[in-house]
Amino acid sequence: MEQLIWFDFTTSLHWTRSAVGVVRVEQECCRWLLTKLKDRVRICVFDQSVGQFVELGVQEAWKVLGRDWSASSATVNSSIVPALSQSNEPTTPVGLARRTERFLRRVALATLNRLPRAWQSAVRSYLIALRRTLAYGYHELKATRAASAAPSTRGSAPAPESLRHPCRPLVRFQRGDIYLTMGLDWDHGEKMDVLYREKKRTGLRVINFAHDIIPVKFPHYYQRGKFDLFSAYFATMGWTADRIICNSECTARDLEAFLEHVGAPRPPMSVVRLGDALPATDGGKPSPEVAKLLDAPFLLAVSTIEIRKNHESLYRAYLRLIESGFDVPKLVLVGMIGWRVDDFIYSLRNDPRVDGKIVILDHVSDADLVTLYRRCLFTLYPSLYEGWGLPVAESLAYGKFCLASNAASIPEIAGGIIDYVDPWDVPQWAEKIQLYCSDPAALRNMEQRIATQYRLTSWETTADQMIAAIEGMRECSDSGVARPALAAS
Repeated sequence: MEQLIWFDFTTSLHWTRSAVGVVRVEQECCRWLLTKLKDRVRICVFDQSVGQFVELGVQEAWKVLGRDWSASSATVNSSIVPALSQSNEPTTPVGLARRTERFLRRVALATLNRLPRAWQSAVRSYLIALRRTLAYGYHELKATRAASAAPSTRGSAPAPESLRHPCRPLVRFQRGDIYLTMGLDWDHGEKMDVLYREKKRTGLRVINFAHDIIPVKFPHYYQRGKFDLFSAYFATMGWTADRIICNSECTARDLEAFLEHVGAPRPPMSVVRLGDALPATDGGKPSPEVAKLLDAPFLLAVSTIEIRKNHESLYRAYLRLIESGFDVPKLVLVGMIGWRVDDFIYSLRNDPRVDGKIVILDHVSDADLVTLYRRCLFTLYPSLYEGWGLPVAESLAYGKFCLASNAASIPEIAGGIIDYVDPWDVPQWAEKIQLYCSDPAALRNMEQRIATQYRLTSWETTADQMIAAIEGMRECSDSGVARPALAAS
């Protein structure tokens, strides 16, 4: 029987907004693996309601990959997506759900702003958890109403009638099959434990993708309890994976050191370079929120607004420049509001010195993000620590200079091509921002260096590196090379 490659699509299936870094990596690699290995790749998701992996139809995965959150309904916008029937009617269920979510989000944010500051963090956390639960339930309900476009009996196993999903058969992994996961696995309940048991039972070969181990290395950047969650997750990864693929040398070093520290096995590791490009868009008009920013110069910072991303340094640098009398351009922060930034957000909304100077855009479509990259003066990335730093690479892919933090993996992206600043050095951030805003020749010089020295990486190239790792595992399996020993149960 042919050995299959099972791509875990759990994160993307339940994601309900524009893609962030980890989600984009999963989706772009899935897109190209389905294109290049369409006869061998099957899609699975972890169904928490039954504690099992179930199969997702390939056509349903393509529809998820083709979502365009800038429209009122889901549309297909990738040049490599197979032809699918689609509807742009504003009254589709997806369109209604999208508009309802936007309305409820505006109401929730307005309500939060009126609450006492001491309550805001707890209420925000509760609303985020509630939203995730409702999103999961929505996708499960939708799945019960539409069977896979390409059903198959291969990979399914009988299940008790009370547990059998009406549309998605349980997966039966076969010896020699390869399982690849790249998403937010720590959010998927007991998935890693189930995967470990499946590996022991069937001889399944497992490839895990590691994005970073920052919650273990710097737990104070996260909510209480994340250290224990992620420590258990990465330790289980060490026992389960036959190979771990990392997004940077920094991540590989950090993970290997952690596994050695906790006494877990250290599977072979390899590093792939992530793609730079955003998905293809139709080039339509920008949204009203973005269009009104395009008449004047602006700087751009793209990332989830959380404490580790260090937007605080940019805020303080802007205050220094404003108080010195320098006419700073508008600073556009693109990203959803994350954790441990309540005081920062309060300051931005209530500090009259930055009124109209610092703007937050949440839920930005890929088309709008492309427009912002192309039209900005340059970008800023002050992160305290990264596993990679995808917005830096995206900025350079559009020929835009990025003034970046010198921390962790970020210098791996462009070496000496761009300029770096210590993330904590607020005076230096202010000085460099003023330099590149007021000296067009200095900015042009940096852009010229990017144009002549930076090598673009397509997501297809990233997928090719993933395929090479997969094929290497198949060769090891065929030649009888021994696998790392597993822990006793």
